[in-house]
Amino acid sequence: MNTRPIIYGEYPYYRADPDRWGPNLAALADAGIDVVTCYLPWRFHETAPRRYDFGGGRDPQRDVGRLIALAQSAGLGVLLKPGPFIHAEVQFGGLPDRVSPTVDPTYTAVLDARGRPVTAQGRALPSLSCRRFRAEVRHWLAAVDRQVLTHALAPYGPVVAVQIGNEGIYSDANRPATAHDFAAPVLASFAERLRAGGSGLAGAVRDVRPADWPPALRQAWARYGGELLHEQYLDLAGDLSPRVRRVATVNLPLPALNGPAGGAAAWLLRTARLGETGLREGYTAWVGNPARSRAAFTSHWFGVRTRRSSNVEDNWGFTWTDPTFARPGNALFQSLLALALGSRSCSVYTACATGHWGPLIDLDPAGVRADGLDPVDYAPPYCPGAPLREDGTAGANLHALHALRDLVRTPHPGQAGARFAADAVLLVPEALARAEAWPDDTDPATPALRTVAGLAVDLMERHQFQIDVVTETNAPDAGAGLPWLVPVGPAGPDPRLATLIHAHRATGQPVVLLGGPQRTGDPVVAPDAPDRTPLLRLLPPPRHGHPDSDPAVVFVHVDAAGQPLTAFVFNLGPRPATVRRTLHGCPVTVEVPPHGAVCLRRAGTGFTPVAVGAGCTPVAVKADLDPPAPTTASAPTTASGPTSMEETA
Repeated sequence: MNTRPIIYGEYPYYRADPDRWGPNLAALADAGIDVVTCYLPWRFHETAPRRYDFGGGRDPQRDVGRLIALAQSAGLGVLLKPGPFIHAEVQFGGLPDRVSPTVDPTYTAVLDARGRPVTAQGRALPSLSCRRFRAEVRHWLAAVDRQVLTHALAPYGPVVAVQIGNEGIYSDANRPATAHDFAAPVLASFAERLRAGGSGLAGAVRDVRPADWPPALRQAWARYGGELLHEQYLDLAGDLSPRVRRVATVNLPLPALNGPAGGAAAWLLRTARLGETGLREGYTAWVGNPARSRAAFTSHWFGVRTRRSSNVEDNWGFTWTDPTFARPGNALFQSLLALALGSRSCSVYTACATGHWGPLIDLDPAGVRADGLDPVDYAPPYCPGAPLREDGTAGANLHALHALRDLVRTPHPGQAGARFAADAVLLVPEALARAEAWPDDTDPATPALRTVAGLAVDLMERHQFQIDVVTETNAPDAGAGLPWLVPVGPAGPDPRLATLIHAHRATGQPVVLLGGPQRTGDPVVAPDAPDRTPLLRLLPPPRHGHPDSDPAVVFVHVDAAGQPLTAFVFNLGPRPATVRRTLHGCPVTVEVPPHGAVCLRRAGTGFTPVAVGAGCTPVAVKADLDPPAPTTASAPTTASGPTSMEETA
């Protein structure tokens, strides 16, 4: 499993008849799943405060030990996810009702910037800063560790990882800074951090309500969100035994660039320090349909390349917002995108549609309506488009899973050392994230982060560039030897960023500022200018460009010698596209269906399509190799096409 991408498959055992567990798990293994992933709902396994049933003594559906044994018999690895908050469309996110401040006011509630409790299904969520709740979490995780995980860890058992938290703590890591936890203990800790750093803003934390904080304090709070999440993850990991902690992982949401203002910027700050935790990291992809929405596609590219993370949760059949999630071509598009962006895994969530669960799991209809949702969407089956069904029949996306299985299990020389080959990088400064993380309700302007990310995808789709994303932390290494595109505010680069730019410019590479004043000495281009010609003149031509191609995004992976090994082609438009690139000295032409994706692999001196996602089933296409091109490639022409990040039909 270490030499090829892993396929995860979610199996919600608490929604399935225990008699079907064995056949379902065996079918998942046969279909291509390597590791089965399962949330462990706290509320489902707690029979009384601090008393748990993991062995099926009161309900065979709680017998996690049997579930793990069946997975091992099927040859599957297991990733367990005990939260404490899991979401997963489970009532109160899997937490016991008793820990809600709505039920027991002695628990401290999570508060937003206006002092209002943050709720799930109409009930207030408890703050991790609350000592009483923290003690209950510690007891829960220790029980899972001791009674479930310790004796099932690989290599003697099938458990290869345990996930703590969920997309932050309460699926909140990509929410604006105004949605972070403003509970009194958190504010006190924030003020103390400011005082320790010599800031004169600490007094305002106590004296001014958060909704009225000045800009400098808002920016400090947005940055503190990253420090706090770093500490919270380490705290949760500390509840696990050393053996279990070594396989602990976290899942982070992608930034929703078309979501609430400030969310993507806050995500950058919230995730900035997680590499220091020593925990493995994956991403969840609930930001829309990347095959149908440029905004969702852009969010995938921006989030995965920023964090260099791997996929642990992707929608393979929930049709609440888009029926095309139940189409195999759409599912395969998503997995090809994950692989194209460098993910070492793909996730099938869920891999099996299920329909047996009781009131402890079922969402309260009134609570669902309180969250502005329709209870009908959450009726059985859970994930109607999943590849397999609980009764053993084939589901809508089974063809896509088979295609993905065959793709990742087919040996390909050089695959292990392949790398994402960029023509330029987008360097996202921390100052930009701080300025946008707390949105100004009075300013209707489009966030600069959304604008520059859209510009980058436009350069890829219409002008054939391949662009990576870096931050100030990894720019000297990940951005070495490449042109930099750097968005800045009206004041220009701050001292830290200016130092980085100066050092990079000294290597002979161009730096283009997106916005900012003209006095810096670097070229300045307005990122929202409709004419890209001034920017294109400042950049070297894309290395794999072709003079005649329809709009498409192409991500090329190269081997250790820098030669193209794999090409992933994505047609974001509603019409068929004839896409051309120059790969390994040869012009390659591929016809890509609307909203389709194609994976091409090098075979001898040419390239062969090995996977296609489009329409209702994966289909085969032909990539024509034209006669060898001259070694000096001409710059590609500008292809016309939509540039908006709005939804496409």
